Amino acid sequence: MSDTPAPDRAARVIAENVYAAFCRQATMPARPLEEQTILARLVEAIRPHIGSGSPGALIEAANAALSVWEQRDPDIRGPRVVSINQIDGSVIVG
Repeated sequence: MSDTPAPDRAARVIAENVYAAFCRQATMPARPLEEQTILARLVEAIRPHIGSGSPGALIEAANAALSVWEQRDPDIRGPRVVSINQIDGSVIVG
């Protein structure tokens, strides 16, 4: 059993799913060293909204983190999150 609190685990799962879905459709150079940084930013953005009951707030937070990433690196362009399931962490981008 993990010592990580459930909301932190949930935020990490959602962040990983957001990142994976974004990367599948994005136009971007391969920069594997950035992955952990981007995941950390997504977790930081998503974590405060876990359990809030507002999927819209989670979606906005994830998309804001993606937008900051794109603004920092003009070679990166990708889809936005349109749906997040807080129960299983699944994500739909479009």
